[in-house]
Amino acid sequence: MDKNDFNKILEMRRISKGFPGVQALDQVSFDLYEGEVHVLLGENGAGKSTLIKILSGAYRLDSGEILLRGNKVDINEPRKGINLGLSCIYQEYNLNPFTTVYENIFSGREIRNRFGFIDIKRTITETEKILKRMGLNVSPKTLIRNLGVAQKQLVEIAKVISMDAKIIIFDEPTSALAQDEINNLFQIIRDLKTHGYAIIYISHRLEEIVEIGDRFTVLRDGRSIGTGNVKEMELGEVIKMMVGREVLYLERAKSYVIETELLRVENISHENIVNGVSFNLRKGEILGVAGLMGA
Repeated sequence: MDKNDFNKILEMRRISKGFPGVQALDQVSFDLYEGEVHVLLGENGAGKSTLIKILSGAYRLDSGEILLRGNKVDINEPRKGINLGLSCIYQEYNLNPFTTVYENIFSGREIRNRFGFIDIKRTITETEKILKRMGLNVSPKTLIRNLGVAQKQLVEIAKVISMDAKIIIFDEPTSALAQDEINNLFQIIRDLKTHGYAIIYISHRLEEIVEIGDRFTVLRDGRSIGTGNVKEMELGEVIKMMVGREVLYLERAKSYVIETELLRVENISHENIVNGVSFNLRKGEILGVAGLMGA
């Protein structure tokens, strides 16, 4: 990515934040350009969430400064961040399951007619336009509780777009999605890029960096370790930046699984959560259990 082709929209300079007994961030700097996806990397506890919460107004910084389009701003509460064009899409969606899609998208920003009453017809029309852009084929009158995980995520994105946010933060957005849903999300992110949106993308999945990112910044123990272009990165070096040491890949040791069965589970069911699950476990074996969130 040639930064000269874009305008810098965000700059966080020397951000520090401490909690009792913990220095969560120590002189962290981060910047973001229009039309780019900047991936924020780091192990759990590296400071990613703290940095994002400071940017979104959930936390107050102890020292440092935030600039939007070169102007210093004080984001002292979440509403201020939203008003400045900052929005975050968290893993836990901020949606009311008992209201409709259109009510969630325009919650707190209801479209009103000249008499001051909520203009439901116009709100539904505007919602339909946004959903079409998202490729989400659901009725604006659908209750949120009747949507799937990926559909709820798209409603969150639709809500952000309706607020005219220019900086969108995705916090581990693929953790509960199937591969075709991930592909759809990435296509939407690419479309947002072409329209000049600036995106901060947080992920633990290194393969996603190459797929969707332009630049990356690594945090470790609350400090900025480095920033680079995705096209020029070496995966081993990025991992070293994240963990602070060389990571050696060894051949898997010979398996010593013994045929002795230690545990057998057959046709376990519980309400509507588990239905007819069976498995067995043998001596010397590690049994992996995989599935999407809620599976």
